[in-house]
Amino acid sequence: MWINRFWDGEAGLLGALMGVLTLPIELIYRVFIGIKNRGYDSGFIAAKDPSIPVVSVGNLAIGGTGKTPFSGWLVSSLNEAGFCPALITRGYGSDEVWLHRLWNPEVLVVVDPHRFRGVNLAIERNADVAVLDDAFQHRAVGRQLDIVLVAAEHGTRDTLLPRGRLRETFRSLARADAIVVTRKKATRGDAEKIVRWLSGFTSCVFAQVVFEPSGWVNLDGSLVSPPYGDDLLAVTSIAGPEIFRDMVTINTSSKVESFAFRDHHIFKESDIVAILKKSNGRPIIITEKDAVKLKKFSYMLPDTYVLRLCMAWESGRDDLVGIIRDRLKCATPSGLS
Repeated sequence: MWINRFWDGEAGLLGALMGVLTLPIELIYRVFIGIKNRGYDSGFIAAKDPSIPVVSVGNLAIGGTGKTPFSGWLVSSLNEAGFCPALITRGYGSDEVWLHRLWNPEVLVVVDPHRFRGVNLAIERNADVAVLDDAFQHRAVGRQLDIVLVAAEHGTRDTLLPRGRLRETFRSLARADAIVVTRKKATRGDAEKIVRWLSGFTSCVFAQVVFEPSGWVNLDGSLVSPPYGDDLLAVTSIAGPEIFRDMVTINTSSKVESFAFRDHHIFKESDIVAILKKSNGRPIIITEKDAVKLKKFSYMLPDTYVLRLCMAWESGRDDLVGIIRDRLKCATPSGLS
């Protein structure tokens, strides 16, 4: 997508022009974010503290870090440790809500744009720990732990919206308790370079994870063989369509064309018609996040393959589990897995 190339500084002359035009807006946004953060840091603006422990999982950037599967791992681990966790989300992007309920049906998912109210609703339903989704910038709710995900693919450009993909500068990571550097297409060496660079902003706990392909299923969730063909169409409504296209290319050794909708797009029947026209008989490849929205159109999309990803730890897992256990005062030494 052009916007990602623009944010990466790879959009050519038009991108350079847009960079100049959006600079004043970025500067205003920087001032606004700075004033808000100073208000919380000084205590002038007070956060509300719920009666149960809270863990925030968030980003600096607009999407593409793997926050949804990481949050899924966290609530699953808390559940296995004997807690009664609840995931609190503002509900933007119903695909994420559906995925969480699919992955962890025993875990309460509360959808409420008012995070503090959402936590209280979870407490009424017997939750004893709340995981706030995408809440690093939402400082109105107090928390015991701030975990921030940073994608190695995003690099180190410190430009804010709308001129860049960041909501805050990297300096804001000084208030994070743990940083998880994620990667999909980037190499492990790339991720390690990001860790070393970020360590200049904070001395918090660092961990690294990689999201790797783990198999293929159809829209009904049944295991299938990999797609057959030299020419495939990758259909997405995610923040990083190019990264997914490249992952499909690597894992199929096929030519892959990307057909990208905006992030969190809700598909309509007219979209399916457009997808079929674009595919022109080619196998269609989609993400798990898009599969939950496209499943109802499975009768129109018989030759569609879902590439599943799994999260694998590369470093820092024990340190991260340790700080989570410490902040939540978890008594069992092997509580989180």
